[in-house]
Amino acid sequence: MRADREGRGDPQRRGLLFHLRKREPRRILPVGRCRRPLRVDTATRAYGRAIRVLLHARRDRRRQRRMVQSGMGARSSVRGKGTGRKEDDMGGKIMEGAFWRDQGLKDLIPHWYEHARDVEYGGFHTNLSRDWRPLPPWDRVPSAISRHVFGFCAAYLLSGEDRYLQVAREGVDYLLKYGWDEKHGGWFNSFSRTGEPLDTSKSIPVQLYTNAGLALYYFTTGDERALSYIKRSIEIQKTYGHDEEFGGYYQALKEDLSVKDDGKNKHAHYGYVSSLLLNLWLATRDQDVLDWACHLTDLTLEHMMDPETGWVLGYVNRLDRRWRGTPGPTVHVGAQLTAALSFLRLYHQTGDARYSEQGIRLAEKLNLYGWDRERGGWYELIERRKPHRPVQPVRIIWWNQIYGSFLQLQLYRITGDEACLERFERSEEFWERYFRDREHGGVLPEVSPDGEVVGDGGKASAWRTSYHEMEHALLNYLYLNLYVAGKPAVLHFNFEGPGKRFVSLTDDPSVKVSEVKVDGRRWDRFDPDERSVELPEGKGLKVEVRLESKFYLPNA
Repeated sequence: MRADREGRGDPQRRGLLFHLRKREPRRILPVGRCRRPLRVDTATRAYGRAIRVLLHARRDRRRQRRMVQSGMGARSSVRGKGTGRKEDDMGGKIMEGAFWRDQGLKDLIPHWYEHARDVEYGGFHTNLSRDWRPLPPWDRVPSAISRHVFGFCAAYLLSGEDRYLQVAREGVDYLLKYGWDEKHGGWFNSFSRTGEPLDTSKSIPVQLYTNAGLALYYFTTGDERALSYIKRSIEIQKTYGHDEEFGGYYQALKEDLSVKDDGKNKHAHYGYVSSLLLNLWLATRDQDVLDWACHLTDLTLEHMMDPETGWVLGYVNRLDRRWRGTPGPTVHVGAQLTAALSFLRLYHQTGDARYSEQGIRLAEKLNLYGWDRERGGWYELIERRKPHRPVQPVRIIWWNQIYGSFLQLQLYRITGDEACLERFERSEEFWERYFRDREHGGVLPEVSPDGEVVGDGGKASAWRTSYHEMEHALLNYLYLNLYVAGKPAVLHFNFEGPGKRFVSLTDDPSVKVSEVKVDGRRWDRFDPDERSVELPEGKGLKVEVRLESKFYLPNA
């Protein structure tokens, strides 16, 4: 994309980016008035799709030529920048969606299944050592429990194995029994191992990530219990958590839902969109959900952008109730990655080119300053002002690395720029070499730029669970198959019928449902474009859905 600015990029791709950037800024709409999906910027969406079809076709022709010339796979002929070695050192596995599916199912989730569950008290152990031993303190955090629910739902979506769904269901039952404040509403910040409330305040990070796991559980099962609690939590945030005077949403509420912290931050705005509302809309297609996602994103763009540097504020550097705050000297790369992904995904869901423009602009900065192009790691912190050097001591955090890779696949889907795939490969090579714990299994939480283990290597804590690494396995499988390789992707569900269920976790509406099986038999009552299935009567229906990208479907 930087090549585009310097005149070296593809002219059609430059045309797309120019077209996106020439659009007039959209007026900030109040909540409840987001433009409708698939009816916004129709010309822009059609133009963008046409350009992407051309880019994909030309890319495929280039790959075919390379395969003929080299006698190897298309990606194996590309040399790693600055390394002098071929990118096929890992056998091309990194660019295969199946590799990531298998990593999640064979190398990651079995460890969590064996060690994370607390078989004595229920739920999950909050803290695990590097060799998977449970450690004190034993207090429970609802968001950590729900993040494990997410991890085990991801395993079920990829495999259809009942044992993983059973763990997720038990986690949901435990969470609803002990985590919710039945008197005032909202998720407690923490409770004891035996279920007594400890910290009864309601901070937005706990509310958000508790809902995030429940949202994937609802997507996987259609369990209305989970959706009802998500809706109640969102309603609390929209009412008690809303700042009627200055706009936006508070950082924390007290037990009785009065305001505890009136600051404005990532988790109540663009983080809420990225981690919850985008997936919730895919699962429900509820227009109110999309409206609020647009509203929170518009608040972010209006109040949380640093006018000096273009970074997004609200994480590390706190804003007060009036949206004021002195930006600190550092920028958290992971927060910027969260924002960029949120903007790009929301573009797919709404068709509003303003979001893609913001996402691309932020991604360009991140690729230049947030990523170690020589070694492949995504930094934790960089200086806010130029030259945006990494802050010492330099650390590479596991979830930053994952989100940096996600960003490249999202950018590739929108721009067709193969440099995104090269960055993806380099990032994932770093992951494979340094984050995978070859001694004890699983994933290390942080390493140095040279791959040395930082800290004690603990596998779990209040904010580290199976969530991100299984999200990594699930989305890499989907995005690589559907966005890059033109291969189908299969997801597994367990529904109760009758009724309609939405069955795609990809935001781009060009991905369609091509085949459905219910209890092993072909089922024809599905809508390819809506990506929904009309279910028959029955409980525990095992539904297998095949997704394909229309860019690669025959005669598309």
